[in-house]
Amino acid sequence: MKEKKGIFIFLFCFVLFLGSFVIGYDLMKRANKDPLKAEENTNIKDIEIIHEEDRISPNTVIEIEIKYKECNHTITKLAEIDDIIINMTEEEYREYIKENLPNVKILSFSAKEIQLAEERNHLCPNHYIVGEADNKVAIYKIDENGERYVYKIFDDYPIALLKKVDQKKLQEGIVVDSEEELSDVLENFIS
Repeated sequence: MKEKKGIFIFLFCFVLFLGSFVIGYDLMKRANKDPLKAEENTNIKDIEIIHEEDRISPNTVIEIEIKYKECNHTITKLAEIDDIIINMTEEEYREYIKENLPNVKILSFSAKEIQLAEERNHLCPNHYIVGEADNKVAIYKIDENGERYVYKIFDDYPIALLKKVDQKKLQEGIVVDSEEELSDVLENFIS
């Protein structure tokens, strides 16, 4: 009797499995036929492809390449992302740049990276200027806006002790490109 119950359960499971397989196969066959019929009835011109625009996110890298006309140097740096520009599209960002930074141009725009270019009509911040401050030998540096600021004054070296030619050079300012060149120029005036 147990054997008959076992065979009956086995046959019931087998019929159930076979029935499920046949029904599933038939449903898949119908599902594959329906899209073809729908495709035949649909005009391709009616299909609209939606393209999501790139937007600035907090993870977007903004790289700006600044060309300094006076010294002909180019410096590339990363700009900070302001909360105002987050979630702007390219068109909105171009308008923002046009209004707020008129001398900056957008070279490329994507959600990952924005490349900007700018030209400035002064020396880059990598220069030193040997000059005079308070009638003493001084070193000036250049800020981001091209303005000189006193970096160091040599109190023990008044320019009155120098030749008139050297005094005039210091009053005009001697532009140097590196710390080595700065050392060489200073050696002439404070040795």
